[in-house]
Amino acid sequence: MTALVSVARFTDPRLTVGIDADKNPTQAVAHWMRRDIVRGVFAPLERLKVEQLTQFYGVGHSPVREAILLVSARGMIEHEHNKGYRVAGVSLADYGDLIDIYQRTYRLALQMAVERGGEAWEERVVLALHRSLKVSKVMTDADPEARELWQRAYKGLHEEILSGCGSPILMGMVGNLGDRAERYVNLYADLATDRARDSHAEHRVIVDAIVTGDADRLHSLLDRFFEGGEPMRETIRRNLARLEQPRRRRAAPVSA
Repeated sequence: MTALVSVARFTDPRLTVGIDADKNPTQAVAHWMRRDIVRGVFAPLERLKVEQLTQFYGVGHSPVREAILLVSARGMIEHEHNKGYRVAGVSLADYGDLIDIYQRTYRLALQMAVERGGEAWEERVVLALHRSLKVSKVMTDADPEARELWQRAYKGLHEEILSGCGSPILMGMVGNLGDRAERYVNLYADLATDRARDSHAEHRVIVDAIVTGDADRLHSLLDRFFEGGEPMRETIRRNLARLEQPRRRRAAPVSA
């Protein structure tokens, strides 16, 4: 376990609303555990022991066991026969596959949203944009709660944009992939590469294209949006490559 503060310790009402460990401890722990894995509180491949987690989150054994199963279904926890559970590993190959499939499924969901979404969807998107603009973009871990507020606002807006697709299955897929991609950002990205990027402005023009019904412009803006994140993604690739260098050397065959 790292020294990062768990989301279970956050006190900002905007981050605790709807999370009630007394009424629904399983859902509360599943939320905390998922966000703690995404944020890096639990390191890749770290063993997740029920007894340790009950003390960490201050709940009973059953909610912890049930929460582990819920988070496992999202691809962030792995089970090893006779060894228990551990945080999912990371690799350069996994990251490349993840980003490719995430962007493909995002594009599919957006296309479906354009085809199926109506005025009610557009109104929800505008409201989500309005709410997100009130949250400052934070690309540093110096203030964990402020960083979490930004990540939640960012994710909430994109969820609303894609919600018009009308497919819970597709929304679940994109959401899970997005969480996994966010974990790589938190663990391996040079956040400074994205600090000067005006995400609010990019979101405004995307939402404007949705409201005006300009599908061609919308898809062009999405291409530009994904391209804007490439400098930060490149730092993730470089850091993962450095991480894997010692493994490759150990695995290299010894010449006779």
